[in-house]
Amino acid sequence: MSRAKGPSTERISAVASIRKELDDRVGSRTEILGSMLGIKIRGGKLTRQLAITYFVREKIPKSELSPRKRVPMTLRMGNQIVTTDVVEWPRMIEQYTATPTIISDGKTQGTLSCFASSDAGVFGISCAHCLVGADGRPATPTEVAYFADNQQRWVEAGESVYLAYSAGAGLAGNYGYLDCGLFSLHDASLEARANSGQVLSVVSNTRSLLGSNLVAVSALNAPGSTNHWREAVVVGVEADAMGERCDLVLAVEFPGTFHGDSGMLWLTQDGKAAAIHARGEERPGLQGSRLTTAMSAARVVDHLAIQMRI
Repeated sequence: MSRAKGPSTERISAVASIRKELDDRVGSRTEILGSMLGIKIRGGKLTRQLAITYFVREKIPKSELSPRKRVPMTLRMGNQIVTTDVVEWPRMIEQYTATPTIISDGKTQGTLSCFASSDAGVFGISCAHCLVGADGRPATPTEVAYFADNQQRWVEAGESVYLAYSAGAGLAGNYGYLDCGLFSLHDASLEARANSGQVLSVVSNTRSLLGSNLVAVSALNAPGSTNHWREAVVVGVEADAMGERCDLVLAVEFPGTFHGDSGMLWLTQDGKAAAIHARGEERPGLQGSRLTTAMSAARVVDHLAIQMRI
């Protein structure tokens, strides 16, 4: 998918302020699953145009819909004219895996996002759903291991100390889900990496990421690719679909994301922490997810009261 520079933050704020009224208007005339502040897509290419993107189970040709059932191409509220877009919203799944990647809680495996430092010490960060352990209970401390490439074996890393789950409250400024956790570092090499790691700057304004390019490093050898780098474009922010809210919606370039990428850290082009990958669209066989969702790195930092280190 081609890239486009994002709209101004002033324009995004203006549309966001009237989004609820427009959502109510559209929802009263057609069946939608949710919406997000997005970038208009035409012919598979991103434009520079801000839109309210509406999610549907299946896109039906306009010729087969009555005028009342169609999502209008534009919406007006006072002197504001807002472009709309319609996309199919797939089934999103957590992207842990049952094969070795980098960390394991004894049941699932995911990716070490980065390290965390606070007054309490240094820790590892990943998605909470990769750290719940065999009993599936977030409150139970769980032993965590990591795969040491230089030894080609699993090594004890520590144990989970705090896990946070939330689908998002839906309040202004609190769209995203929480799916993050900390684990202690009992391994000397991991602890040394954490203590010597560089503190990451974090993108605090999620809306400023709309239309921007992000990069990440996957722990996986993806089918058909030997490159561990992943690239994506932020096509939506503050998405609300099927009762779950998320900070960012990403269009990921080939090969996409896979089971085992949960926890992967997305960075901006200038090296700031943008988001942590958690979910991707369900696709058959070995095909990677091209549409994914992520939680804001700023939300993680604020909730866990930590600094990110890499």
